[in-house]
Amino acid sequence: MLCSYEGTHDFRNLCKMDVGNGVLQFQRTILSASVQPAQSLQHPSADPYDLFVFEVKGLAFLYHQVRCMMAILLLIGQKLEAPEVIDQLLDVENNPRKPQYSMAVDFPLVLYDCQFNGLSWQGEGEELAQSAVSTLQQHWTQTVIKTQVLRDMIQDLHSTGEFSSPSCWLLEGTKQRNYRPLLDRPRCESLESRIEHFVKRGRLEREENEDGDGGVHRGKRSKHQKTTNLPS
Repeated sequence: MLCSYEGTHDFRNLCKMDVGNGVLQFQRTILSASVQPAQSLQHPSADPYDLFVFEVKGLAFLYHQVRCMMAILLLIGQKLEAPEVIDQLLDVENNPRKPQYSMAVDFPLVLYDCQFNGLSWQGEGEELAQSAVSTLQQHWTQTVIKTQVLRDMIQDLHSTGEFSSPSCWLLEGTKQRNYRPLLDRPRCESLESRIEHFVKRGRLEREENEDGDGGVHRGKRSKHQKTTNLPS
Protein backbone atom coordinates (compact mmCIF):
# COMPACT_ATOMS: atom_id res chain seq x y z
CA MET A 1 0.00 0.00 0.00
CA LEU A 2 2.68 2.54 1.02
CA CYS A 3 4.70 1.77 -2.09
CA SER A 4 1.95 3.54 -4.05
CA TYR A 5 3.27 6.82 -2.64
CA GLU A 6 6.83 6.08 -3.75
CA GLY A 7 8.17 7.34 -7.05
CA THR A 8 7.29 10.43 -9.07
CA HIS A 9 3.59 11.28 -9.12
CA ASP A 10 1.25 14.23 -9.53
CA PHE A 11 0.15 14.95 -5.93
CA ARG A 12 -2.47 17.62 -6.67
CA ASN A 13 -5.12 15.49 -4.90
CA LEU A 14 -2.86 15.05 -1.88
CA CYS A 15 -1.93 18.63 -1.07
CA LYS A 16 -3.33 22.13 -0.86
CA MET A 17 -2.80 23.67 -4.30
CA ASP A 18 -0.89 26.90 -3.64
CA VAL A 19 -1.62 28.32 -7.08
CA GLY A 20 -1.83 31.90 -5.82
CA ASN A 21 1.86 31.78 -4.91
CA GLY A 22 2.88 30.50 -8.32
CA VAL A 23 2.93 26.73 -7.67
CA LEU A 24 1.68 25.29 -10.95
CA GLN A 25 3.44 21.93 -11.17
CA PHE A 26 2.47 19.19 -8.71
CA GLN A 27 4.79 16.35 -9.62
CA ARG A 28 7.00 15.38 -6.69
CA THR A 29 9.31 12.43 -6.06
CA ILE A 30 8.95 10.32 -2.91
CA LEU A 31 12.04 8.22 -2.26
CA SER A 32 10.51 6.06 0.49
CA ALA A 33 7.41 5.82 2.67
CA SER A 34 7.10 3.49 5.65
CA VAL A 35 5.21 2.95 8.91
CA GLN A 36 7.20 1.67 11.88
CA PRO A 37 6.52 1.27 15.63
CA ALA A 38 7.70 4.29 17.60
CA GLN A 39 9.40 1.81 19.94
CA SER A 40 10.71 -1.63 19.02
CA LEU A 41 8.14 -4.35 19.71
CA GLN A 42 9.32 -7.85 20.52
CA HIS A 43 5.99 -9.33 19.48
CA PRO A 44 2.99 -8.08 17.47
CA SER A 45 0.83 -5.96 19.73
CA ALA A 46 -2.92 -5.31 19.72
CA ASP A 47 -2.64 -2.44 22.20
CA PRO A 48 -4.64 0.47 20.70
CA TYR A 49 -2.35 2.92 22.52
CA ASP A 50 0.86 1.84 20.79
CA LEU A 51 2.35 4.59 18.65
CA PHE A 52 3.58 4.25 15.08
CA VAL A 53 5.58 6.61 12.88
CA PHE A 54 4.85 7.42 9.24
CA GLU A 55 8.23 8.33 7.75
CA VAL A 56 8.46 9.96 4.33
CA LYS A 57 11.63 10.82 2.43
CA GLY A 58 11.39 12.95 -0.68
CA LEU A 59 13.20 15.42 -2.86
CA ALA A 60 10.64 18.16 -2.17
CA PHE A 61 7.12 18.49 -0.78
CA LEU A 62 4.02 20.47 -1.66
CA TYR A 63 2.00 22.59 0.75
CA HIS A 64 0.29 20.25 3.26
CA GLN A 65 1.30 17.21 1.18
CA VAL A 66 2.43 15.01 4.06
CA ARG A 67 -0.62 15.87 6.15
CA CYS A 68 -2.90 14.87 3.27
CA MET A 69 -0.97 11.63 2.72
CA MET A 70 -1.32 10.84 6.43
CA ALA A 71 -5.05 11.62 6.37
CA ILE A 72 -5.63 9.02 3.67
CA LEU A 73 -3.65 6.42 5.64
CA LEU A 74 -5.79 7.13 8.72
CA LEU A 75 -8.98 6.58 6.71
CA ILE A 76 -7.59 3.31 5.36
CA GLY A 77 -6.51 2.24 8.84
CA GLN A 78 -10.06 2.77 10.11
CA LYS A 79 -11.30 0.61 7.20
CA LEU A 80 -13.28 3.54 5.84
CA GLU A 81 -11.37 3.44 2.54
CA ALA A 82 -9.70 0.67 0.56
CA PRO A 83 -5.91 0.83 0.03
CA GLU A 84 -6.54 1.26 -3.71
CA VAL A 85 -7.82 4.79 -3.06
CA ILE A 86 -4.19 6.02 -3.01
CA ASP A 87 -3.67 4.94 -6.63
CA GLN A 88 -7.01 6.46 -7.58
CA LEU A 89 -6.09 9.83 -6.07
CA LEU A 90 -2.74 9.78 -7.85
CA ASP A 91 -4.52 9.11 -11.17
CA VAL A 92 -5.13 12.74 -12.09
CA GLU A 93 -6.36 11.86 -15.59
CA ASN A 94 -9.40 10.08 -14.17
CA ASN A 95 -9.56 12.19 -11.00
CA PRO A 96 -8.34 15.68 -11.94
CA ARG A 97 -10.15 17.37 -9.03
CA LYS A 98 -9.42 16.72 -5.36
CA PRO A 99 -12.25 15.29 -3.22
CA GLN A 100 -13.04 17.38 -0.16
CA TYR A 101 -11.51 15.82 2.97
CA SER A 102 -9.85 16.90 6.20
CA MET A 103 -6.09 16.83 6.65
CA ALA A 104 -4.25 15.16 9.49
CA VAL A 105 -3.53 17.48 12.41
CA ASP A 106 -0.25 19.36 12.33
CA PHE A 107 1.32 18.79 15.76
CA PRO A 108 2.87 15.33 15.08
CA LEU A 109 4.54 16.56 11.85
CA VAL A 110 8.31 16.91 12.23
CA LEU A 111 10.93 17.78 9.62
CA TYR A 112 13.88 16.10 11.30
CA ASP A 113 16.54 15.69 8.62
CA CYS A 114 17.73 17.46 5.47
CA GLN A 115 20.52 16.23 3.22
CA PHE A 116 22.44 18.25 0.66
CA ASN A 117 25.12 16.95 -1.69
CA GLY A 118 28.58 18.24 -0.78
CA LEU A 119 27.43 19.83 2.48
CA SER A 120 28.34 18.68 5.99
CA TRP A 121 26.67 20.15 9.07
CA GLN A 122 28.81 21.63 11.82
CA GLY A 123 27.72 21.81 15.45
CA GLU A 124 27.97 24.84 17.72
CA GLY A 125 29.92 23.18 20.49
CA GLU A 126 29.33 20.77 23.36
CA GLU A 127 27.94 23.40 25.73
CA LEU A 128 25.09 24.33 23.39
CA ALA A 129 24.33 20.67 22.68
CA GLN A 130 24.14 19.93 26.42
CA SER A 131 21.77 22.86 26.90
CA ALA A 132 19.52 21.55 24.12
CA VAL A 133 19.53 18.04 25.60
CA SER A 134 18.63 19.39 29.05
CA THR A 135 15.70 21.36 27.64
CA LEU A 136 14.43 18.34 25.71
CA GLN A 137 14.77 16.11 28.80
CA GLN A 138 12.70 18.60 30.79
CA HIS A 139 9.92 18.59 28.18
CA TRP A 140 10.11 14.78 27.89
CA THR A 141 9.80 14.31 31.69
CA GLN A 142 6.73 16.54 31.94
CA THR A 143 5.04 15.00 28.91
CA VAL A 144 5.69 11.34 29.74
CA ILE A 145 4.34 11.80 33.29
CA LYS A 146 1.16 13.42 31.94
CA THR A 147 0.86 10.57 29.43
CA GLN A 148 1.14 7.91 32.13
CA VAL A 149 -1.40 9.66 34.36
CA LEU A 150 -3.89 9.89 31.48
CA ARG A 151 -3.33 6.27 30.51
CA ASP A 152 -3.93 5.10 34.10
CA MET A 153 -7.18 7.09 34.19
CA ILE A 154 -8.34 5.50 30.93
CA GLN A 155 -7.47 1.99 32.16
CA ASP A 156 -9.34 2.59 35.43
CA LEU A 157 -12.43 3.66 33.53
CA HIS A 158 -12.14 0.64 31.23
CA SER A 159 -12.09 -1.63 34.27
CA THR A 160 -15.53 -0.35 35.30
CA GLY A 161 -17.30 -1.34 32.07
CA GLU A 162 -17.15 -1.85 28.34
CA PHE A 163 -16.09 1.08 26.18
CA SER A 164 -15.72 1.39 22.44
CA SER A 165 -12.32 1.40 20.76
CA PRO A 166 -10.38 4.69 20.89
CA SER A 167 -11.54 7.29 18.39
CA CYS A 168 -9.16 8.79 15.86
CA TRP A 169 -8.17 12.25 17.07
CA LEU A 170 -5.59 12.85 14.35
CA LEU A 171 -7.87 14.30 11.67
CA GLU A 172 -9.01 17.92 11.59
CA GLY A 173 -12.69 18.78 11.76
CA THR A 174 -15.59 16.86 13.21
CA LYS A 175 -16.20 13.17 12.65
CA GLN A 176 -18.97 12.38 10.18
CA ARG A 177 -21.86 10.38 11.57
CA ASN A 178 -22.41 8.68 8.22
CA TYR A 179 -19.15 8.25 6.35
CA ARG A 180 -19.12 9.22 2.69
CA PRO A 181 -16.44 7.57 0.50
CA LEU A 182 -13.80 9.96 -0.81
CA LEU A 183 -14.55 9.54 -4.50
CA ASP A 184 -18.27 10.16 -3.92
CA ARG A 185 -17.68 13.53 -2.26
CA PRO A 186 -17.91 17.01 -3.79
CA ARG A 187 -14.70 18.03 -5.55
CA CYS A 188 -12.49 21.08 -5.20
CA GLU A 189 -11.84 23.39 -8.13
CA SER A 190 -9.63 22.06 -10.90
CA LEU A 191 -6.09 23.33 -11.40
CA GLU A 192 -7.20 25.13 -14.55
CA SER A 193 -10.02 26.89 -12.67
CA ARG A 194 -7.64 27.99 -9.92
CA ILE A 195 -5.20 29.36 -12.48
CA GLU A 196 -7.97 31.29 -14.26
CA HIS A 197 -9.12 32.70 -10.90
CA PHE A 198 -5.69 34.11 -10.08
CA VAL A 199 -5.14 35.35 -13.63
CA LYS A 200 -8.31 37.44 -13.25
CA ARG A 201 -7.09 38.76 -9.89
CA GLY A 202 -3.73 39.72 -11.35
CA ARG A 203 -1.70 37.29 -9.22
CA LEU A 204 -0.77 35.34 -12.37
CA GLU A 205 -0.19 36.46 -15.95
CA ARG A 206 -1.08 34.56 -19.09
CA GLU A 207 1.01 35.12 -22.18
CA GLU A 208 0.99 33.75 -25.71
CA ASN A 209 3.99 33.46 -28.00
CA GLU A 210 4.09 33.78 -31.77
CA ASP A 211 3.05 30.13 -32.22
CA GLY A 212 -0.08 30.66 -30.13
CA ASP A 213 1.16 28.49 -27.28
CA GLY A 214 0.25 29.79 -23.85
CA GLY A 215 2.19 30.06 -20.64
CA VAL A 216 1.43 31.18 -17.09
CA HIS A 217 3.77 32.74 -14.57
CA ARG A 218 3.52 34.55 -11.29
CA GLY A 219 2.97 38.32 -11.33
CA LYS A 220 4.69 40.58 -13.81
CA ARG A 221 7.23 38.61 -15.77
CA SER A 222 10.81 39.78 -16.04
CA LYS A 223 13.11 38.74 -18.85
CA HIS A 224 14.80 36.27 -16.48
CA GLN A 225 11.61 34.42 -15.45
CA LYS A 226 10.60 31.13 -16.96
CA THR A 227 7.15 30.55 -18.39
CA THR A 228 5.20 27.47 -17.31
CA ASN A 229 3.47 25.80 -20.25
CA LEU A 230 0.18 24.12 -19.42
CA PRO A 231 -1.57 21.37 -21.37
CA SER A 232 -4.48 22.54 -23.46
